[in-house]
Amino acid sequence: MRTYEAVCVFRPEDEAFNAGRDTVRTELQNLGATITKEDDMGRRTLAYPIKKTSQGHYYLFVVEMDPASVQQTEDHLKLKVDMLRFLLVRQED
Repeated sequence: MRTYEAVCVFRPEDEAFNAGRDTVRTELQNLGATITKEDDMGRRTLAYPIKKTSQGHYYLFVVEMDPASVQQTEDHLKLKVDMLRFLLVRQED
């Protein structure tokens, strides 16, 4: 098991953010990841508009998962409607 950080940018509306956060949390757990830390980074102005939105709500998940399931996790996260962007990177040891 390795430690990864997943930073997700959701739509800034509270309903979209809450629904998206819960969906990603459930998706990570279903794929066998163990969430060790969560951090709400708040709303921020985006550098450029994404899907006609100039603001985003950032949320960080620190998870432990098997390296073989990383690609599958990325494939599932790409399809989330309320998420504007995400980045999944391995945390340094």
